Amino acid sequence: MNITIIGAGPIGCYAGYLLAKEGHAVTIYENHPQIGSPIQCTGILTSDFDQFGFPLDSFLVNTINSIEVYSPSQKKIAIKQKDYIVCRIRFDNFFADRAREAGAKIFVNHSFLRKEREKLVIKDIIADRELIISPEIVIAADGPLSPTAKAYGFYHPQRENYYGVQAVVEGVFEPQTIKTYFGNDICPGLFAWIAPESTTTARVGVATLKNSKYYFDRFMKEHHFTAKEMQAGTIPVYHPKQRLHKDNCYLVGDAAGYVKATTLGGLVPGLQQAEILARCILEKREYQPELKPLRKKLWLHRQVHRIMAKFSDQDWDRLITYVGQPHVRKVFESYTRDNPIPLLSHVLWNEPRFLRFIKYLW
Repeated sequence: MNITIIGAGPIGCYAGYLLAKEGHAVTIYENHPQIGSPIQCTGILTSDFDQFGFPLDSFLVNTINSIEVYSPSQKKIAIKQKDYIVCRIRFDNFFADRAREAGAKIFVNHSFLRKEREKLVIKDIIADRELIISPEIVIAADGPLSPTAKAYGFYHPQRENYYGVQAVVEGVFEPQTIKTYFGNDICPGLFAWIAPESTTTARVGVATLKNSKYYFDRFMKEHHFTAKEMQAGTIPVYHPKQRLHKDNCYLVGDAAGYVKATTLGGLVPGLQQAEILARCILEKREYQPELKPLRKKLWLHRQVHRIMAKFSDQDWDRLITYVGQPHVRKVFESYTRDNPIPLLSHVLWNEPRFLRFIKYLW
């Protein structure tokens, strides 16, 4: 089959690799001049990433073994969790190289312009000319604002996007500990983070639905940080009614909104989605039904996100008090953020007072 992928991020390139190695003609178009740049992601992976068996040394920056959580009143708990901090440029290029090695062709400086009936119009930015192509299958992997999804008419109007602002800063950091800060004056609806690359460098950021730069500047000032490098990006929130397949086009990754609403992490679910999509194309299966187990996880993240978005600062303090109990903390240390179903069921069994927050669903 002749397959076109719009977007050469890790999810699009991984799908391209899986399809190209089975003998299909795969072409990937990327509108930026360099794969992985500009950086628009913190680059944190849970240990669920181990399931893919990729060589971490190709892109690993730091390994985390603990997450500290701070409430608005500065209550603190530490949860043992193994996470990886990766270099997004090396990470993205790792998947691009695998796709090329499998036979996929990647063209940078090529942007999707429009759909004309069964054809796509791609602009060669350097040559300033339009290419008209007729792929049998189109995979939209072109980010949260996906022009491809919009052109095919299935970009859900109720999708929400967060706006993240992040800086690389210098200072003195605990190298194996990510620190997260909750509160409506800190980062309403989500949290601020300090993710160390080393003892002297960290990635610091916030993400909100609006006024991200305001909250980011406040957080930087409060912690006396000076930005050495700035990064920013749009991050989608999973929407269960988002259509993912229409005509000959499929959505993956941020274009599909396959991001955990509680943390805005999308790399592990996106890679899982790419595997499911490749299997569906290769084995002629229906895409949406095959995604059901992954959709259940993302739906649960969305429900928790809906609850947390209505938290008062007192709720955050109360939540952290509950999680700080040894028997509850042990549950949080037993499951990753990419495995929320057993995590939540065991948490509710061990501490029924969590149920008091369900009122925020209505």
